[in-house]
Amino acid sequence: MSNISHQILKQYAKSAPCKVTCLEDLRPFGALQFDLFEKRLSTSSGPYRVKIMQGGEEKTWDKDPWYYTINEYNFRDIWNFDNTRKRIGFFGCSFTAGEGIESLNLHTNIVAKRLDLNPLNFGSGGAGIERVARTFSAVNSLIDLDYAMITLPAWHRQLHTGELGDMINLIPAYPHSGYKKLCKVLTSMDDDFYITRALSNINWIYDIAKYKGIKILFSSWDHPTNAFCKEMLPDNTIKPFPNIDDKCARDKMHPGIKSQRAHAEQIIKGFNDRAWI
Repeated sequence: MSNISHQILKQYAKSAPCKVTCLEDLRPFGALQFDLFEKRLSTSSGPYRVKIMQGGEEKTWDKDPWYYTINEYNFRDIWNFDNTRKRIGFFGCSFTAGEGIESLNLHTNIVAKRLDLNPLNFGSGGAGIERVARTFSAVNSLIDLDYAMITLPAWHRQLHTGELGDMINLIPAYPHSGYKKLCKVLTSMDDDFYITRALSNINWIYDIAKYKGIKILFSSWDHPTNAFCKEMLPDNTIKPFPNIDDKCARDKMHPGIKSQRAHAEQIIKGFNDRAWI
């Protein structure tokens, strides 16, 4: 018998969507490691300004024309629940969170403006498909969405829960500090392991959307994952994220403005083609 304490089990359970009962409970799903975020931004090619709403703290670098806004729930931008327009939730990894991209040029806000919708960005940097699914489940227990856009990462990314209830994104080819043994095990797995897990989580997302009456589209910046979504959900899957200016975002790690705008256009077309808007 395991001797894991009740307190440890309680901490692990923090990342379970069924534990989410208020907006504040969404924080672990969009958890931001402020020290790493600051370090990455301050040592990158250009100065950044980061406005962190939690606690009213604001970090500033000089001569910066724009800033990230991180809301009190650890996600990008401010959520407006008083807006009477229909809501669209965007879910995914850093491509959705918009690392290195100003809010004005992020596909989430371009789509919402063109379709006259109220955008809620639930992107989380480094997230795998399971984390996207958990976030989708948690959000839909609290917030009524009319539409959702899911831009998935590659299926190799996996989620691990730490003893503090924190969600740790594991990318097998880039061993996470403290989890090298687990990453080594993951790299030994065949694709059928990853495909099976992706199947379960994509199905989880779709089943929730169907139950809640949410009109939903899927895409991925990873072509095999996008092809898999197309096989599973042909009527709800659009083309892959169009990475046409790789590493042109301000952090020099992500696609730039051209890619974001192109993705916005194919999302808009996807919704209009289905007469959903």
